[in-house]
Amino acid sequence: MPNLKRTFLLCFLFLLISHFSQAEDFQTLKQKLIAEGFPETYVNEIFSRKEVKFLPQIMPKKLLHDEYKLNYAKFLEPERVARARKFLKEHKELFEKLEKEFGVPKQVLVAVFLVETDLGRYTGKYRTFNVLASMALASDWEKVRKYLPEGLSPAEEARLKAFMERRSRWAFRELCALLRYSSSNGLDPLAIKGSVFGAFGLPQFVPSSVLHYGYDLNRDGKIDLFTLEDALASMANYLARHGWKNAKSREDKLKVIMTYNKSKPYAETVLKLASQLEDAA
Repeated sequence: MPNLKRTFLLCFLFLLISHFSQAEDFQTLKQKLIAEGFPETYVNEIFSRKEVKFLPQIMPKKLLHDEYKLNYAKFLEPERVARARKFLKEHKELFEKLEKEFGVPKQVLVAVFLVETDLGRYTGKYRTFNVLASMALASDWEKVRKYLPEGLSPAEEARLKAFMERRSRWAFRELCALLRYSSSNGLDPLAIKGSVFGAFGLPQFVPSSVLHYGYDLNRDGKIDLFTLEDALASMANYLARHGWKNAKSREDKLKVIMTYNKSKPYAETVLKLASQLEDAA
């Protein structure tokens, strides 16, 4: 019994320390949001909720991410191509409407949708608010150092620190965009879940992209990236406004797709998949 009581007390102290540490971590961020024009009562209400968590391991995931190590070949496997063809057929009218309105081929839209979230199967499990808030705070090297590999060279440390500072500034801007998006669309910012990198919804947009390219296709008064109509229309709008209409050559098309994701392997996979879908059609 004494050991059980001691364990309970240690757990309680750990939670208490974590709570105060988290409150201290977020205090600076709260003041920055208020300085950006968000009402103090609104900011305090959000950060007082139990769903808010500081995730120091988020920034290292971004620091160590290597797009060229991802297995994009899996999206060209027969099973996935067959599902993409079936999906295109099932939603033929919607895709034809989008192609007519935005000028982006339906095969390209399906290809992007498959690569991004496997046609909506995997949209992410992380609270986007927590991801962005944690990244915004993670410019402090000591907060994330223990999550990185040992033996980094001074040059590599300097490179990662510089990247981390840039990413921290980016995350704060995206956090502001998330709050503006959720507020204007009547959504709970803490209910939105997405990837470990801050993208969410069926098309995996970051918040600023939703503000600039989100499209309310079903005319319900809000842009909801978890509904198929709004998600695909937003995706089509994004590609259209980044120059798809004038992209005649393969290289031009790759450049447009790489505005969606900067990875060339990603863009090449999208075009290969779109070609297979076009051949099938």
